[in-house]
Amino acid sequence: MLKPRKRLSKKKLKEDKLVTFYYKASAWAEDNSKYVVGAIAAIAIIFVAVYFYANSQKGAEQKASVELAKATRTFESGDYQNALPLLTNLVEKYGSTKSGKMGFLYLADSFFETNDYENAKINYKKFASAFKGDEHILSAAYAGIAACDEQLKNYQEAAQEYERTVKKFPDSIFSPNYLLRAARCYTLAKMPDEAKNVYDKLLKDYPDAQEKNEALMLKAML
Repeated sequence: MLKPRKRLSKKKLKEDKLVTFYYKASAWAEDNSKYVVGAIAAIAIIFVAVYFYANSQKGAEQKASVELAKATRTFESGDYQNALPLLTNLVEKYGSTKSGKMGFLYLADSFFETNDYENAKINYKKFASAFKGDEHILSAAYAGIAACDEQLKNYQEAAQEYERTVKKFPDSIFSPNYLLRAARCYTLAKMPDEAKNVYDKLLKDYPDAQEKNEALMLKAML
């Protein structure tokens, strides 16, 4: 006589399903072991690459900071000709590091001091696009672009760049001075109406600035 079939509990059914899934998964992994190992290896390579990149960046920054210190000592002594190769080497080797990015500003200043305004302008732009930090430093770089145009006698472009700098950094302590320069450049470009408007803006927006009296005098002379 056949014995009645024993009814499986829900727990037992669940365990049987897990066992079945385990064996199926094991069989799939065995059949596709090459792909599984490859995927694990790929993930491992990514983690290793990220780790080594982070550590190499730390090492690069340390080296860059040493190079920047050497270059800035030369720069601050007023020896711009010898600062140029030091700073050029710094930005070429470590331009993506924090110290390397600061190197672009010193390099631009060195070119400016040696009357190479085209290269100065290029490096002010590189610094401005790469640097994320103090807005007073950043505004000085944008004003540096304008100053290069001013020295190249591109007076209208210089005036407009000074104005853009003030618009971008209205709270900079240098903004009144940039407006004064903008007005002067408009005057040199024979654009007195634009110059007057800039003087008016300086007097209105920065009434306590030390440039106020000069602005009043120069405006009266237009």
